[in-house]
Amino acid sequence: MTNRATLRILVAALGMLCLPNAFAAPNESQDARPTAAIMLAQTCAGCHGTEGYTRGDALMPLAGLPRAQFIRAMEKFADGTRESTVMGSISRNLSAKEIELMANYFASFPENPPIAKGGKL
Repeated sequence: MTNRATLRILVAALGMLCLPNAFAAPNESQDARPTAAIMLAQTCAGCHGTEGYTRGDALMPLAGLPRAQFIRAMEKFADGTRESTVMGSISRNLSAKEIELMANYFASFPENPPIAKGGKL
């Protein structure tokens, strides 16, 4: 099995794990977020956190990232001008439309995570 095929299987498996979340009843802020974007973005959750909110500073948070910056970064990962260990393979397997959906999704969140009721995340 090639690396590309293995990566596709991995991305699909990660997406399948998150399907129940994609079909949960949307809250007010999710009403404008297409289900396809939610499902695609869930593949990022393992490293970049749910809805793009990370804990700590090991990886870049995606929540609140401007669309153009997200798209430009993914293009650079795909063409190899931005070095990576994982993102190059992932970005090369996404279409321009998929990247655009993800960029819109992450840009729709505030940069800082909202505080949950009770003052805890």
